[in-house]
Parts: sequence; structure tokens; C-alpha cells
Amino acid sequence: MASIDFRYLIPEPIFNEMVALSKEGHDDGNRIVAGWMFADRKNNFAIIKGYEITKNPSDAHVRPKSWMRMKKHKLYHMRKLKEERNIDIVYQFHTHPDGKEDLHDVDLKILNYLTTGVMVVITPTNIIGWYFDKRETKKPLIDKMVFEIINE
Repeated sequence: MASIDFRYLIPEPIFNEMVALSKEGHDDGNRIVAGWMFADRKNNFAIIKGYEITKNPSDAHVRPKSWMRMKKHKLYHMRKLKEERNIDIVYQFHTHPDGKEDLHDVDLKILNYLTTGVMVVITPTNIIGWYFDKRETKKPLIDKMVFEIINE
């Protein structure tokens, strides 16, 4: 769960590579790239260790054809990645080459359907995570996760 006491750290080389993905998408007509980010948990820190691109660049956010299939697919892949790679935390990410750090309508619809989760947005200048939880209230709790750049 997102909280003030929890910090999200990302090494500078990984930050630069991921931001470059969004810059390339911007230069290529605002094409979006998606994938998984991997992190290790150390007490109250999440330290990003790497990422994997899983979706070729596309022109726009696409509403899933099947919400249930999308949910099962996400949960299956997150568990599989955690087990196979011995990873503590797996975040789903996608780029916003237009530079908007806020969640788009499709992002909110996906999170609303999942009821809880994290969506990481990468812009040409920044990486921002959004923690979403609608399990206990009608109005969802949305917390911003700020990734701090660290030197390895």
C-alpha cells in the first residue's frame, strides 16, 4: 500500500532508459510503450532493478476487449514473474509521450475495474506511479508515487 513512509527508488541509468522510451514515442507520433517494472523491497523502500517491454509501440490507449481476461492476464503474469525471477514487486507501466503525468480515462477505467492496483506512467521527463484502491470506499483512494533517482 502506498504511504508517506514508503519510498520508491530508481537508479539513474534505468530512469534515463525508461524516460528515453517515452521520448522516442513522442518523436514517433506519440506512440505508447508498455511493460513490467521489477523492484526489490528493502524495509520501507522499493528499489527498481529493471524492466521488460511487453507491448510494441501503439498509437493510443486501447480499452480491453475483455475486462476479465485483462485482469486474469495481469495477475497471472505478475505471479509468474515474481516466482520465476524471485522478484518482490512487479509494477505495470506504460508511456505517456504527450508528457501528461495524470492518468488518462482508459487508465482510470482499468484501475476502477481492478478495484486496487498500481499503474506507472512514464513521460519524456519523469516517472510517476499511481496507487489506486477502491475496496473500502465508493470514491477511490488515489496516491501519487514519486520515484526518486539514486546513484547505484
